[in-house]
Amino acid sequence: METSKLSDWLQVLGMFGVMASLVFVGLQMKQTHEIALSNIYQTRSDATVEQAMAAANSPDLISVLAKAYRGQADHLTMQEAIALEQYLAASVTMLENNYQQFRSGFLPEEHWQRNFRELKCTLSSPVRRKIIMSWPYSESFTNVLRQITEEFDDRQEDCWITHWDFVTRE
Repeated sequence: METSKLSDWLQVLGMFGVMASLVFVGLQMKQTHEIALSNIYQTRSDATVEQAMAAANSPDLISVLAKAYRGQADHLTMQEAIALEQYLAASVTMLENNYQQFRSGFLPEEHWQRNFRELKCTLSSPVRRKIIMSWPYSESFTNVLRQITEEFDDRQEDCWITHWDFVTRE
């Protein structure tokens, strides 16, 4: 009878050991997931800063944006059009990546909603919309772009301009 009780207690201890191991593995997985999310945010932040610095150092892009703020975005030089296309390529590629990260659960809903509003704003201009819609994207992101563009017509005000009310448009 003694060995039977000892065996029972050893089995109970073994089960507790297995459960403790599972809890430990779960905590390790949670920590690994949090580290991965942190790395994703850092990478996204680095890319955003890099793009912003490149834009700030591009005289052609600055000229394009100045024309956009003045409502003259349809009068671009060839260099300005190329700068705008490259800038949009980088911006929308980052937004597509954010969309895929959101779909995979690595980007919170509120972050994607901010990106979605930015995408709507970017697509509000017929010039930008024409450029962006000519590029290939994943099918799911293309559906998002189509959903947004179905809401617009060519007379819609450009939201890039409206939030710059303090700028003199001369």
